[in-house]
Amino acid sequence: MSDVDLEIGENQSRFKRLRKPVLNQRVAGVAAWFILLVSISQALTAQDAKPDSAAVATAAEVEWQTEQITEGIIWKKYQGDELYNARLSINLIEVDLRSSDFMLKLAYSDTGLINTSDFAKLNEAIAAVNGSFFDMERGLPVVYIKAEGETISRGAPGRNVYTENGGIGWNTEELPVIVSRPENGWASSAYQNILASGPMLIHDKQTKEFNNDPFHQNRHPRTGVAITADQKMLLVTVDGRSFQSYGLTIPELARFFSELGATDALNLDGGGSTVMWIDDKVDNGGVVSYPSGNFEFDHEGERAVSTALLILKKKQ
Repeated sequence: MSDVDLEIGENQSRFKRLRKPVLNQRVAGVAAWFILLVSISQALTAQDAKPDSAAVATAAEVEWQTEQITEGIIWKKYQGDELYNARLSINLIEVDLRSSDFMLKLAYSDTGLINTSDFAKLNEAIAAVNGSFFDMERGLPVVYIKAEGETISRGAPGRNVYTENGGIGWNTEELPVIVSRPENGWASSAYQNILASGPMLIHDKQTKEFNNDPFHQNRHPRTGVAITADQKMLLVTVDGRSFQSYGLTIPELARFFSELGATDALNLDGGGSTVMWIDDKVDNGGVVSYPSGNFEFDHEGERAVSTALLILKKKQ
């Protein structure tokens, strides 16, 4: 999640100007209590759902609603309570990397924050998810980023190692891969495009060990990317901070990707940043997930971010 992950928006009121500060404080207080209650509920549920406990079904077994976006790209969505003893809303984009019609693009801004949906529209994308971690106050990325051979960000000093111990990298005419941070740092990587993030969830079919802290062990909205053995790229958003969808812990997210056959998987920025956008979904402005930024279970709570991963059709 971004450095400041809970925001209370400025509230409009039809009351007189004199009463606005009092009303805003009350609205902020109610919203804060709501978030606290949801967090407590989800934390208690997460304690009951041990990583090794038997779930009703695995991620591969539950019933997904599926829609083919175009040849080689499938959108899947799930809403239910069959996974990990939790009520969940999950969106998944499956990209067949064996198709030569698509390319992955790293969209970024070093001058301010932009909605993932706007990144997507500006680049005429087919689909998009939010990218990696950033500083909300300064509007700048805090992880290593390289785009088309140019280093955009060297990261921020003092970051937790787990927030960039993995990354997704690719060259222009090559398939993307998920890799661990090189011993000599990301600057030593030869990939033309790199988005560092973390924690690394799965590497070479092996699920990683995770810290015992709230970031890893509490349920939050999550965004992640994975590569499967049959050369599919999975872009996933898990909604959270709502009674309609609790979110996942980091171990649960790793388990989710493992159940879908991932050989390598990476956690991206989550929390209020989590969002998925698909072109032509005009009823929702393209946003198909339920971002938590407005404390409502709708498609309107999108947060501006510094990076996004886009799926584009290659120009002939």
